[in-house]
Amino acid sequence: MTAEIRKLTKDNYNTEKPVLVPPVDIYETEDEYVIKAEMPGVAKDRINVTLNNSELEITGKINGTLPEEKDLRYSEFRLYDYHRKFKVGDDIDNRRLSAKLENGILTLNLPKSEKVKPKKIEIKVEN
Repeated sequence: MTAEIRKLTKDNYNTEKPVLVPPVDIYETEDEYVIKAEMPGVAKDRINVTLNNSELEITGKINGTLPEEKDLRYSEFRLYDYHRKFKVGDDIDNRRLSAKLENGILTLNLPKSEKVKPKKIEIKVEN
């Protein structure tokens, strides 16, 4: 996983808290957009996905802390919460959004609204 660490002002005391920006893959099909985000260590009930106007926001809260190890001499491992925002177009049908979490991968399905899907025009043959 290659994730960027950023500082984000989020709490009531106006303190900056480091968060991970989860790496994502974004796919587009004829019917929908699919976003896959790496969010290992986050339980399903600790993930929030919101779509407000044209902003999609994903947050994930890590539950717990690392155990203290008395013989630890050097450490780079840290637990961080996740946060990522996207601008999306108005072609999303926000009534049919769905999300699932499997093996640390959050998959969001953003169906396109009917007005932007390609339409096939039937050609009639007259005799």
